[in-house]
Amino acid sequence: MFHSGHWAEAFISSIEKQGGEIEDGIDALGALATGIKSLPGIVFGFSAAEQLEKLIREGIAKSADLRENTSSPALEAAVRFLVLMVRKNALCHIESVLDKARYLMNKKRGIVSVYLESAGPLTEDIEAIIKDAVVKRTGAAGAVVRSQIKPELIGGYRLRIEDKIIDASVRFQLRKLFGTLQSDQALVAVWEK
Repeated sequence: MFHSGHWAEAFISSIEKQGGEIEDGIDALGALATGIKSLPGIVFGFSAAEQLEKLIREGIAKSADLRENTSSPALEAAVRFLVLMVRKNALCHIESVLDKARYLMNKKRGIVSVYLESAGPLTEDIEAIIKDAVVKRTGAAGAVVRSQIKPELIGGYRLRIEDKIIDASVRFQLRKLFGTLQSDQALVAVWEK
């Protein structure tokens, strides 16, 4: 079974051991992975990993933007990590590793991850109010908010902050009301007997 958390921890550890910036490493890994995923066919195995590493290093040498960063510990860690993922046939899990690495990086910085689901699009003002409220309530240094529209919520919103869920959706309120009505009917039925 693949554990993205273990891979993300190993990636972050390799960046730190080489003296690189975690965010730079995550950005580099994401950019490299995007390029690899755009290749036709499936890329995996030892020989593919060796060929891929050669292609990546040639591409870095040719790129004016990356040429000056070739000695970057974060870029080097990203290249090696991507090659390892190809070698271990784990490239299909790159997105979950990147997500977990961002989460771990934010956690180290004291930044809380907030997943916001709403029935419709929210204005930037409302998102900012929610973000500020989360920061004040949790005492975090900051918050990263990812939002998603979920029409099935009918109205309102649902927040997931770390391992806590705040459900202020109309759907949740209707379910609670329905449950209350069902239990009231059961009580009436018992009372009438």
